[in-house]
Amino acid sequence: MKSTCITAGVFCLAILTQAAQAQTLPPPEKCFGVIELGSKGIKAIVVEDKGLDANKLLLPPFTIEEFKPKNKNPYDGDTAPQVAQEVLNIKSSMIGKYHMPENQIYVVMSSGIPAEVKAKLEGKQVKGIELQSIDAPTESRYVFQGIVPPHRYGKNEVVVLDIGSGNSKGAYLDEPPATFETYALQMGTGTFSKEVTKLKQNGEDFKAVAMKLAGEELLAPLQGQIRNKPGMQNCSRLYLAGGLPYVMTTLLHPERIGSKDPEDPAGKKTSDWVPLSAADINRFYELATTNPAALLKPDRSKLKGDLKAANEELDRVIGIFNQDELTAGAILLKLFTDNMHAERKDGIFFSRRALYAWPQGYVKEKIAARY
Repeated sequence: MKSTCITAGVFCLAILTQAAQAQTLPPPEKCFGVIELGSKGIKAIVVEDKGLDANKLLLPPFTIEEFKPKNKNPYDGDTAPQVAQEVLNIKSSMIGKYHMPENQIYVVMSSGIPAEVKAKLEGKQVKGIELQSIDAPTESRYVFQGIVPPHRYGKNEVVVLDIGSGNSKGAYLDEPPATFETYALQMGTGTFSKEVTKLKQNGEDFKAVAMKLAGEELLAPLQGQIRNKPGMQNCSRLYLAGGLPYVMTTLLHPERIGSKDPEDPAGKKTSDWVPLSAADINRFYELATTNPAALLKPDRSKLKGDLKAANEELDRVIGIFNQDELTAGAILLKLFTDNMHAERKDGIFFSRRALYAWPQGYVKEKIAARY
């Protein structure tokens, strides 16, 4: 009898817990999801539409859930079926948990996915799901708006540099508060590595071929953009985003995984920012171009706080890029930061929020269009 009562009590507690959880979820019509197909994987978020303020302006959507990134690579055509299945899994999870209408879930391809791969995905591999895409200038603007706090919206204040797998891009405010200048090169960590591999002859050194290609194909276009867009050099703060800066920051500073926000009086909020320096970028470049294998073996004794979560994040980061991609990405990052004079900046920061920044900007505009 005692055992039965305990079992019944546990059962009742489970029902009450489920009911409480259900009560905390927003109404389905207020839930919106974005599934991002990036050049190096899949990310997804669910946000709540918070409506309009007293002045009839859209309130910032509230992020309810961030799905852990999946390293399913849409860039390679032969993995497209796996990508399609992962998209279906995430979509099913969103609907099952939040009961949102299907037309409030957007599957969007990032600017780094080449046109021919987008066509393949749209035509055959993600059948039944309406795919959309954004271009590099729009994505750059979304990232800027997603990570730069409003008090930094000044002339020559912040320039964002996003080194993705498919391309490299960024933005700054040309005429605050709303006129953006954007820049881009159609080479990212993955695409640059692939191009170097195609050009490399038997016995040639990967770094040597990559340096030659960067000098011949990337340097002049980059310097041309800097001449036409002086804010790339003149902005006093550099905010880094994208997969390569994320990997660099985590491998160089594993002790900062999960570090707390010093401005949070409760001491519970994880900091959105990791301060870096030009010396960090140089150190990463040296390691990635001379001994990338060692770079992929960070000192885990430096980990702090929740060690299980920190080790899981470190494991995930180590699996994002191979050694050639690390070398290629480091050369790209150094090319940009040298020519943008990172060493003269008042501050260099990696933004953890950048991981989900442009999907948030994308869904905000979709919600705004409904009012």
